[in-house]
Amino acid sequence: MKNPAGLSDEQITQALLSGVQQREAIFAYLYRQSGWREWVLRHVSQQGGDEPAGEDVFQETLILFDRNIREGRFLKGSALQTYFFGIAKQYWFNRQRRIRPLPLDPKYDRPSTDNPEQQTIQTEKQDMIQHILEQIGEHCQKVLSLYKLSLSNEEIAQELGLSSPEMAKKYTYRCREKFKSFVLSRKDICEHLDIRLRDDK
Repeated sequence: MKNPAGLSDEQITQALLSGVQQREAIFAYLYRQSGWREWVLRHVSQQGGDEPAGEDVFQETLILFDRNIREGRFLKGSALQTYFFGIAKQYWFNRQRRIRPLPLDPKYDRPSTDNPEQQTIQTEKQDMIQHILEQIGEHCQKVLSLYKLSLSNEEIAQELGLSSPEMAKKYTYRCREKFKSFVLSRKDICEHLDIRLRDDK
């Protein structure tokens, strides 16, 4: 089945199961061209949510959708679009069940993206993390970027030209430890990222 923008379910599935470039391209497509994001925003709005909540639901749905496809949980009993919308509906329903008992306006169920101070803090944290990645070396920066995309060890090995998934697992572990060690060695970074150091004395 083809979705409104022309790509078939098979094309979308194959892209999600492929390498980094194909995955990034299909994520961009699903966000900008598929119409799925607009549907989720509209659904959340009709069910009492605002646009930031809709964006959040779309992002979380995309993560779950991608994971389910890659782990073989999609049994092809429906079109991908129907499957995606089903995940979004269930995610929003579950989220509403969690936030409705709270005596707060729905806008407080997540950090406000309209808060300039909060946006500044978030941007500074992202910049700090990028700085750390640059400091621990280009190799680990590449490894951790692949790890962040939820690629399997086998896929990471293919992307890096390693001999086996076990080697990819070792590289990922070492780079994560290197990242952690660098952060913990810098008190200023820990304070900036709000990480508490354990006092072993």
